[in-house]
Order: sequence, then structure tokens, then C-alpha cells
Amino acid sequence: MFRYFEAARVGSWLGWIFNFGFGSILFCVSPFEITAIVFFAFALATASVFVLNQYFDREADLENEVKSRLPVASGRITPRRTLIFSFLMVISCLILVFMANVHVLPLFIIYLGLWTAYSTPPFRLKSVPVADFVISGIGAGFLPFLMGCGLTDKLIANISSIMLGAMPLMLIHCGGHIIQAVGDYEADLKTGVQTFVVRYGRKMGVIVAGFMFLAAGFSPFAYSALGLLPYKHLFLFSILFPLTVPIIMRYADVLKNPSTKNVINMQKTTREYGIIGVTVMLAYILLTKIASL
Repeated sequence: MFRYFEAARVGSWLGWIFNFGFGSILFCVSPFEITAIVFFAFALATASVFVLNQYFDREADLENEVKSRLPVASGRITPRRTLIFSFLMVISCLILVFMANVHVLPLFIIYLGLWTAYSTPPFRLKSVPVADFVISGIGAGFLPFLMGCGLTDKLIANISSIMLGAMPLMLIHCGGHIIQAVGDYEADLKTGVQTFVVRYGRKMGVIVAGFMFLAAGFSPFAYSALGLLPYKHLFLFSILFPLTVPIIMRYADVLKNPSTKNVINMQKTTREYGIIGVTVMLAYILLTKIASL
């Protein structure tokens, strides 16, 4: 059973979980049991698209030093069982959402459809330069956040605030996707996957990703300057800043030498410090909600 859990690649979508959780508590907190069921459905949906992606990338992943160890590429899970596993998770996800909160069902269908188009022929959007990281920004940043917001009945009323909240998340995931593509450059080049990085080069990819991270980092201050975010909330970002320093240092290493090893080191550091930052941010939002009651 462990190989199926490994195929889900949970460690690769921890940020997606944060986006969903962030959206679910930002404006209003839904009943715990409903939130828990829909959250589990979201986890199943996300795991299914990662498994499906491995099915279509199983030959290309053999050329990747890290991904060649994954259960599908290494043959520990057969292609047939991979498809069945992904399909069962999709069905289970849709049933849970239908039972818990049917209003977010269209968002789940869009989410699954977008990521299916990303991985599968004839669309195969992961091999379309620019579209590859834009899809990642929408599918990993915007949609999970919107799905979390959809648990409340204030989705339409807060649409402008939702867009403002989603923008930095989209930028972070666009940049993160490009950095991942930098690490996959050699394998993608060899197998003909035309990502943005393959088309324009690793150095350009790292620079573009850096601008996206920078824009996301400064967005709260821009929102405050425009009167869209109370200045008192900037205190949170001053607390989080020290956690970004090790990540910035790893990014500098990737900028200097965009190798797969440096990308892996940056991703590990981001996960380690990112989990702490996410915990602090979610706790701050919840405490703010409680204090305002």
C-alpha cells in the first residue's frame, strides 16, 4: 500500500493544501465536519492528478534522476493499476463533494479538467511554453484557494477580495513551477517536452521565477499602500520574513548555477521553512477571526 501513497506525491502539493485552507478560513469558517470532508475530497482530487501525470510521463520520468524512482516509472505500479487508482480517487472525490457541499462541485470538476488537460493528449499543456506555468498558477494557486472560499456562502460577495488574495498565490506557484522545470530541464529536453525553460533556457527561467517571487512578496505592502489591506496586518509579514532568508539563499545558488542538485536543495529548504510559515499564517488568521467575534 505504501507504493500507492508514494505515487500520490503528497510532499509536492503541501502548498496547494495551504491555499485551500487559507481560502476556507479567510472570510468565514464553515462547520468543521463539512470542511473536513471537502478537504479530504480535495486531497483525493489532487492525488489523482499527480498519479495521472505519472502515467503519461512514465517513460520521460525514466530519464529523470529523481522521478525515475517513483512507483509508476520504476514499474512498482503497473500502468493499468495506475489508471484505476487515479479513477477511483476521482470518483470518491466527486461523491464526497456531492454529499458534503454540492455548490463547490463545479469548481472540483474544473480543477480536475484543467489538470487532466495539463497532462494528457491531445492538449498536453505541460508541453506548451508559458501555458505550462500559467496552468500551474491557476490550478495550484487560484483554484484551490477559490475552492476553499467556496465552502462559505460569500463567494460572489467577496470576488474582488478573492482575486487580491489569489494573485500572490498564483505568482508563487507560477515561479515554483518554473523552478521545478529548471530541475527537469535535461530530462524534458531529451524527451521533447517543450516547457518554458526548455524553450528559453534555464537562466531565463530562474530570472522570471525570481521576479514572480518578488512580486508576490511585495504584494501585501502594495495592497496596504493602496488601502486594500490594514497596516496592522503587515506585522505578520515582518514575522515571516526571517523564514524566507534561507530560501532566498538557495534561490541565489540556483541563479548562480541552475543545476538539478541546487533546485532539489531549494525545494527541500522551501518545504522545511514553508511549513513553519504556513502554520504561523493560518494560526494568525484564526486568532484574528476569534478576536473579532
